[in-house]
Amino acid sequence: MPLRCDLHLHSCLSPCGDEQMTPANIAGFAKLAGLELISLTDHNAADNLPAIQRACDAYGLRLLPGIEMNTAEEIHLLCYLPTVDAALALSAEIRRRLPPVPCEERIFGAQVVMDEEDRELGRVQPLLVSGCSMGLEEAAARCRALGGVPVPAHIDRESYSVLSVLGVMPELPPFEAVELHDPKKLEELVGSGRIAPGYELLTGSDAHYLEQIAACPHLLGEDSVLWPLICGRG
Repeated sequence: MPLRCDLHLHSCLSPCGDEQMTPANIAGFAKLAGLELISLTDHNAADNLPAIQRACDAYGLRLLPGIEMNTAEEIHLLCYLPTVDAALALSAEIRRRLPPVPCEERIFGAQVVMDEEDRELGRVQPLLVSGCSMGLEEAAARCRALGGVPVPAHIDRESYSVLSVLGVMPELPPFEAVELHDPKKLEELVGSGRIAPGYELLTGSDAHYLEQIAACPHLLGEDSVLWPLICGRG
């Protein structure tokens, strides 16, 4: 049976995420919205995944661990991982590859790490929305080496997307799926030759606020490239 899911969510760890986007709040709102699976994909970090895993367990939700990496080219790449530990390992690699730019909270917002009861555990200092020194090909390879699936994020947007930076989908690295913010743009992108037909199309809310969760729920079936990551989870 397909799972009703939201595959692109940001917590209060992302500096652009609202302070109410806490692990327990996200899981609770997702459950109320009728979702069965969510993916937390904070910018360049996985620090809140342990807490949201426990919150999802409490609410009977499946969690697909994720990170939205910002590559050296300033391309956003969704990295979906098989376990929280795998996501934390990738997060640690990214942290070592970020520029030494501190997060000025008055400008960018706080980067808050929480437990499953929404108690603050600490704050991340390097600015997480910076581009790391991994290029797109290396980033995709590192995700796959950890058993994950890399997916170019919101390719139809005019910034931080593979099409806005490169113009067309690259042959290398090869991708099996792409995320569209507006699925209605697929026909136009294929018709113009900017992407080839045959990619699995994923959607997500890219929610930074609680009311945005499940704004565009996605039905994930057993034929999805992501299914092997979740088939043994919960």
